[in-house]
Amino acid sequence: MKAIVHIGTEKTGTTSIQGLLYLNRKKLRKAGFHFLQCAGPMNSRAIPAYCLGDDSFDDFFRDNGITTAEAKEKFRATFRRDFEQEIRELPDSIHTVIISSEHLHSRIRSVEEMDKVHELLTSSFDEIRIICYLREQAATCTSFYSTYIKTGGTESLKKVLKRCKPGNPYFNYDSMLANWERCFGIESLDINLFSSNHFLNGNLLDDFAAKIDSSLVGTLDQNVDDGNESLVPSGQALARTLNVLFPDDPDRPKVREFREKCMELVVQALAGRGQQPDFASKQMICQLFQRSNEAIRLKFFPTIDVLFPPPADVATPDAAVDQNFFSTLELILSMIRKSGISLMRAEDYPLLWSVLTTCIDDAVKVKKIESLQTQPDVILDDKDMHMLKDIALKIEEAYPNAAAKLMNLASQVKPDYPAIQAKMAEFQAKGLLPSKPAEKSR
Repeated sequence: MKAIVHIGTEKTGTTSIQGLLYLNRKKLRKAGFHFLQCAGPMNSRAIPAYCLGDDSFDDFFRDNGITTAEAKEKFRATFRRDFEQEIRELPDSIHTVIISSEHLHSRIRSVEEMDKVHELLTSSFDEIRIICYLREQAATCTSFYSTYIKTGGTESLKKVLKRCKPGNPYFNYDSMLANWERCFGIESLDINLFSSNHFLNGNLLDDFAAKIDSSLVGTLDQNVDDGNESLVPSGQALARTLNVLFPDDPDRPKVREFREKCMELVVQALAGRGQQPDFASKQMICQLFQRSNEAIRLKFFPTIDVLFPPPADVATPDAAVDQNFFSTLELILSMIRKSGISLMRAEDYPLLWSVLTTCIDDAVKVKKIESLQTQPDVILDDKDMHMLKDIALKIEEAYPNAAAKLMNLASQVKPDYPAIQAKMAEFQAKGLLPSKPAEKSR
């Protein structure tokens, strides 16, 4: 029995590939290929979990309530039984099993973990081919950021970019692939560049289909959703805020459930191109990986001049905070008032605004308040206006810039409210808000 094992890497269209395999599993079976199901219907997530070290408990285990060594061993025994049974019961017409999980890239890092992958696969397959796509490191990190935020992350893109170093096997493809080569041999590795210029027909799914069997190209249904759409910068900021105030804690299921409901609103309303690193950051990352990327080029792509093109010095435009952001914020505020407030500690409520404005500054680079003033009217009611005003006053001393932004937002609800007018004038005098243009004399 043969195996085709697709290991990602992450952020290289893996969800689309898995969607292709799942959608066409019946057609694949007729051609002699079986898409493994016991490890997960689309992402064979249980395989890297099975191979993780004894002391490692990632999100897979937390989501499945596996928190002890005993429970982990029980999971391993059950999975191994199901894995061997699924392969054993395949009809004689099946000659190849297809496995796909990007977590084989992101989770399997140590020699011991890779040895477990090797033992599991070689116990059932005589021939194994490893398929991997590689993407330039800064682009991988940038694409990863929205997924990181949507799944509970709280750090800024700037901090996440600092993890993109050669010592991190997630980004160091040379050391990552060396571990696979050690167990499976270089002849088993099918390494590819994640670029339309290198895809068959300029199409990732055609390219992957050809790797299974060239006769499948053009015959498979490609109507799949990648399911990994990015968030615009203001959406990333709002999502970060939710993650700080309502952490993804399995021990507090109600908090987790509330955060997920709010996150659904953010994902629906604020999907789009996320934050982008500036040229200096991309250039630094390119330099950091120059040696390891060159080693990959020499080994797998000797006919090309450079593994990844150097970054272009293109200005990164500041993103705008648009009406969708305000509308989504209003819905989330309403949800917090109705049910979220009981899940928060008293000291966390004013923190909402300081965290929100900090995240917006990180994501949107709002140096001044003008970008907020130019937006359409905000759909908030008088209760929201009073809440914004009161919280702005509470945090004014500790977070003057945040307070000014919140007061400005309150003024858009009721610009003629005397207390707000007075405070706006005070903030303008301090330079925290731009002064209104002088009226032209008649």
